[in-house]
Amino acid sequence: MDEQGDSVTLLGRIESHGRKFPWYLEKITFLLAIFSAILAGQWMWTESDWSEISLWFMTGCGFPFLAVFAAELVSRIIQKIHNRGIK
Repeated sequence: MDEQGDSVTLLGRIESHGRKFPWYLEKITFLLAIFSAILAGQWMWTESDWSEISLWFMTGCGFPFLAVFAAELVSRIIQKIHNRGIK
């Protein structure tokens, strides 16, 4: 590393460090998505009049998929906002 904060890689490229990425926002989003899926699952089992087959499908496949999809969507939005600020 030189005095400007740049580092040289093994191939001789000079790389500089940008702004810190807000990882905590992605982690909080993921935890909120899981928490929301759990609450929705509890509501679905206690309050809805869905058939048992669809309850098991949503519990095992639907809500986990939706939670990961929602967290990934919000994470990509956070990344877009972060990348726009660098330029």
